[in-house]
Amino acid sequence: MSWDAELRLAREAALRAGDLLTRLRAGQLDVDSDAGRDIKLAADRQAEAAILDTLAASPHPILAEESGVSGSATDGPRWIVDPLDGTVNYSRGLDLCCVSIALWDGERPLCGVVHDFTRRELFCGVVGRGAWRNDAPIQVSAAADPARAILGTGFPVNRDFASPALHRFIDRVRSFKKLRLLGSAALSLAWVACGRLDAYCEEDIMLWDVAAGLALVAAAGGRAEATPSPARPMAHLARAAATAGLFAAISAKD
Repeated sequence: MSWDAELRLAREAALRAGDLLTRLRAGQLDVDSDAGRDIKLAADRQAEAAILDTLAASPHPILAEESGVSGSATDGPRWIVDPLDGTVNYSRGLDLCCVSIALWDGERPLCGVVHDFTRRELFCGVVGRGAWRNDAPIQVSAAADPARAILGTGFPVNRDFASPALHRFIDRVRSFKKLRLLGSAALSLAWVACGRLDAYCEEDIMLWDVAAGLALVAAAGGRAEATPSPARPMAHLARAAATAGLFAAISAKD
């Protein structure tokens, strides 16, 4: 299948949510919760409602960060939605946040859309066909040596922060030239897809945070993988890289 209709619908939903989030950010943001390492805003819920309203035109079920599963359960494709990835950044006026919408079939990404509404950049991709930024083709970098590559990563709320786990993480990433922690997994992966970053690795990240970005990297010619984590349901070890050499570097210390 070409997934053209699904991609058009995801684009429409992402643009609608991004416009809403831009308007909401200009006013007073209502905080639903601010416990531990996470924050939830009313804007998350409002953006998700706009996305779900748009995706209602599709027969596929939806897994969304705020509201969970909707639609009839099937063995076929399903939408995976993060209405606002980088909520802390958004709440603090840091322009590193985005809308993330993906279509997956089981553990296999089909297409993805990441809307960086602060920069007005819309990343779209269909695995096996290509990826685009604002309709211009994009592809991953040619970087093969970690010593000359930039790795995107992060510390999600569910990860193990004990010293042994952090030391294992350091062993995995220390060979890279530079590390970048954007505070948005979806945006980090979109930047791998267009060559701004060369690889990405994050432990115990929720699937909705990375589903669209992993689809973009795969569509742009890179390698992307999400392995279920025992940390909690829907948590994953997510890895993506422009080349096989970089992917091996972030996989070597599991």
